[in-house]
Amino acid sequence: MKNRFLSILLANAVLSIVALSLARISAGQSAGAEKVEGRQGAERVLHHQKAEVEKAIQALHATLKGRLPILDGFANDVDEPWDRFARGYYECAVRVVAQGQNETLVHITAKISAWYTDANPAKSGYRELVSNGRVEADLLDRIEESFAPPGQTSTPSQTRPARESKPESPFPPNSASLPPNANATPNIDTPTFARGGLNSSSRSSPSASRIAPPSSLEDIESLKRRREEADRHLGELNSDVQNLEEILRNQTHPTDIAVVRKSGTRVMVKPGASGPSLFSAESEDEFQVLDSGPDWVHVQISGASRGWIRQSDLIMPEGRSENSSNAGPAAAPAAETSFRVVREETNEFKGKWEPLSGKRVKIIWAGAASMATKPATGAVKRHFAKSIFITAYREISTRDPASAGVVIVFDSADGGQVAATVESLKQWQMGNLSDASFWLQCSVDPPDFFDP
Repeated sequence: MKNRFLSILLANAVLSIVALSLARISAGQSAGAEKVEGRQGAERVLHHQKAEVEKAIQALHATLKGRLPILDGFANDVDEPWDRFARGYYECAVRVVAQGQNETLVHITAKISAWYTDANPAKSGYRELVSNGRVEADLLDRIEESFAPPGQTSTPSQTRPARESKPESPFPPNSASLPPNANATPNIDTPTFARGGLNSSSRSSPSASRIAPPSSLEDIESLKRRREEADRHLGELNSDVQNLEEILRNQTHPTDIAVVRKSGTRVMVKPGASGPSLFSAESEDEFQVLDSGPDWVHVQISGASRGWIRQSDLIMPEGRSENSSNAGPAAAPAAETSFRVVREETNEFKGKWEPLSGKRVKIIWAGAASMATKPATGAVKRHFAKSIFITAYREISTRDPASAGVVIVFDSADGGQVAATVESLKQWQMGNLSDASFWLQCSVDPPDFFDP
């Protein structure tokens, strides 16, 4: 009986030892599992109450998931090339555990996925990648920074191992710029997980500063002063330009300059078409007239160099006689004594003639040469207008190319107005228009102004 009792006690002891061993093994496995889980993601102890931490995470709920700009730097290395992965996406799970009155543990785990394109389309598809901890660490930084006073950067409560330089964080630099969504309040009760969404338009660098505020009043006033100085300087330059233009228009021009009518005009060594030529002159080239004969004009080329040009190929200066039988259709007539030029100016044409209306023109006023002068005939008026047109065109073509035409105003009892465009004057002087054709292209007001 005694032996049986001892056997029973021995059996119970063995069973107790086995049970205790099994319990220890189970406990060890459970502890090992928690340790493995603790190594996944990232965690940090914050010196704030749990309610405050939950409120901060709620304000950042929009950053808990979204797209990644790139995968390299956020996920662990894979065997396949990174350029085969696209449309990277992350989603964070947050666990909050109170460890004391003013201490809260925040644990974050990030799940990363991306579309993988394989050479074999059948093997293409979404793949889950292992986070390298960058997403979790950056989100912890954002949570802790939310407790820092404005304008200051919070120092992490717990130092983590140094990380290599990686791409910019997917989280925006300032959580205050992301308004919380009242209809998407995350659940942060222990041990459940909080989730949210990332605004795709948020900025990427956690260390980037806020958008700079508008310039101060001092900066604005400085810009205004600089603008006023620039406008004043521009006004001074415009005034100088106008003064120079006025001086150029009013300066005394040489009265012995002949102008070449058309390009290719030959400058001869001696008067005569059969002799050798020096060169070919271009249209509107100018030469000083030394002497002129019935057919040829002796001109100065440069310095002591001289040459001869056929008179019909030149627009002779006013007062120089030309051979009427050999002169071109636009040869300058002798000056008439019935009229004289009273004044000249360059201004906008106020008349209604369409070719010159609203354009810059050279305006010449002509008055009677003397009080005793009898009313001029139409032929005399036309002759005087012809001489003025030739002289004015020579000045415009060489010194005032911006003018669009010439207007002659006869200021007398039987006065009138004659206008011509620069293009008509050019064609006329080049010999492409006869006198009759030229006058038809002019504006004559009244129409019978040149009648006998």
